[in-house]
Amino acid sequence: MEKKILVTLLLFIGLYYNAQGRRANQSGIHAQYGYIASNDTIKKGSFMAIAGYNHVFGDKGFLGKVEAFYQDTKVGYTDDQVLPYQKYGLNVSAGYSYEGLYPVFLNAYFGAFGGYENVNDGNQKDPKYNAQIPTKVKGFVYGLSGSAEVELVLARKLSLLVNYTQFYDLKSEFSKSNYAFFGGIKYYIN
Repeated sequence: MEKKILVTLLLFIGLYYNAQGRRANQSGIHAQYGYIASNDTIKKGSFMAIAGYNHVFGDKGFLGKVEAFYQDTKVGYTDDQVLPYQKYGLNVSAGYSYEGLYPVFLNAYFGAFGGYENVNDGNQKDPKYNAQIPTKVKGFVYGLSGSAEVELVLARKLSLLVNYTQFYDLKSEFSKSNYAFFGGIKYYIN
């Protein structure tokens, strides 16, 4: 009886282990929530949410993803003023995954984003002096992004994500460069 249980258990573990991992042309959805650290433009640490679609291209470790994001924080302005800042948009990234540490995948991405920023709740005058802000407080922005991600396979189609993402705004006058730490989940849909 013990022998049958042991063989059944080993068979189950073998099937479970081999059923894991990515397949060519596999797709998934993911959601992450992150903390943006304070720096020279971001005056107070804040949070950011990301939700997206990801795809595996072939069986050589190449990845792609499209994400929608929302950021709500505060940015610094002249004379130690702090203004509310919101940005939302799309991020498109291509990447590579090292899968040799299964069930842990190490993913790296590089991409570009476009979005819409709203500074000072759209008010063109600063709150301290009621003076005109010389740049637009609302409008389209774009930039580059890069991220390093650790993906831990929890079950056949479910993974835990932890990543570090760096954003470089090329158009914004209020948010030049910031980074965030994210945690979330990924679910493979096929």
